[in-house]
Amino acid sequence: MTDDEVRPYVGKPVRITLDDGQVLAGTLHADDAHGHGHSHYRVVSDPVQADGSKVEATIHGAGRITVIDDASDDPAAAE
Repeated sequence: MTDDEVRPYVGKPVRITLDDGQVLAGTLHADDAHGHGHSHYRVVSDPVQADGSKVEATIHGAGRITVIDDASDDPAAAE
């Protein structure tokens, strides 16, 4: 996918499929501050770790995302 396709989902609960088949669910965040040719995105979900910290996955570039779906109806995907 492209940044233009992913950007409308920033700040919203999403379900994402990556190019390696991983499926992530959580709130999508964007970070353009790295300056090396692609945006970074983070998917942040509610705590599922014993210490209560939120779980984050960093995605290096929109090109890694093959499918993105609105997951606002899925409480597990909301941060």
